[in-house]
Amino acid sequence: MLKIYNTLSRSKEIFTPRIAGKVGLYVCGMTVYDYCHVGHARVMVVFDTVVRYLRYSNYDVTYVRNITDIDDKIIHRANENGEGFHALTERFIQAMHEDERALSVLSPDIEPRATSSISDIISMIEKLISNGFAYVGTNGDVFYAVEKFKNYGQLSACGGGDWRGRLGGVGWIRDYRRDGQRLCLWGIVRSEELSRRRGLC
Repeated sequence: MLKIYNTLSRSKEIFTPRIAGKVGLYVCGMTVYDYCHVGHARVMVVFDTVVRYLRYSNYDVTYVRNITDIDDKIIHRANENGEGFHALTERFIQAMHEDERALSVLSPDIEPRATSSISDIISMIEKLISNGFAYVGTNGDVFYAVEKFKNYGQLSACGGGDWRGRLGGVGWIRDYRRDGQRLCLWGIVRSEELSRRRGLC
């Protein structure tokens, strides 16, 4: 009998898939602006172990791990190197796959890239804005209106209260939000970056 810790209930519970015999596993993957480090290796090995065990237990598993191939760090590193961000990310994606092979871990079944979903991301954010669940900040960035989601923060046990102290050094976020308890969904282009808007998350 497989038991998994449920963050919402703060307890171990018997694992019961939503669809009997099938498991969908979505893992937050790498942001490919540099070579993988030991933390990335941990992600690869841990979820490789989980997937192998689930398949050993006769579950039909779909393993998805995304690649963040556009964000501030990538843009900054590409500018530092004097190269396009696509060239940078392709190089480090190949290096990541080499690391996977060296660790003898399974490749994910699906490996979506952020850049392949930009139109979907924009469409989703536009819908959030039109429904009042997001707003444009004073600097043009788009923020999620957390107060519209009453259970926001429930998983992290950080719901309600003042989030300013939890944001650490992310001062530019605090400057442009209506208050500290907001999440950035989309950032406008800065003068030294790309010639179009880009996602921040």
